[in-house]
Amino acid sequence: MLVSCPRIGLMAVWQRDLKMTKWVNKHLLLCATPTKQKCFKGNEGQKTWECLKKTLKKFENDPSTKNVHILRSKADCLRICKNGPILLVWPDGIWYEKVSPEKISEIFTSHIINGKPIEKWIFKKTPFLNSPRY
Repeated sequence: MLVSCPRIGLMAVWQRDLKMTKWVNKHLLLCATPTKQKCFKGNEGQKTWECLKKTLKKFENDPSTKNVHILRSKADCLRICKNGPILLVWPDGIWYEKVSPEKISEIFTSHIINGKPIEKWIFKKTPFLNSPRY
């Protein structure tokens, strides 16, 4: 179960017995496999999703990042319906457009790890309460 904690703007991940296990630093939502394919054609979203999974797995296996927790979710649609695939970085509220496997690595390194969003690929900013302001 995910529980919001507005005071600090993060989410707690709870086990079934409701003991807090860890804090989530980022949650990446990727519009990867839309049913109606209004925002992009073909399998670009699925390729980008596979690349995101591999990138995150590599990050999780690095012992130096054991206290950083990043979630990923594959979305059918983020209701933008143009210039996809779309990647939303929570809680920053940074929306990237035309995300491709080639862009995932750079977004991950620059924004997710180093806290520097890539302005040229951002089309919208909707920061959540208490999130970093870029």
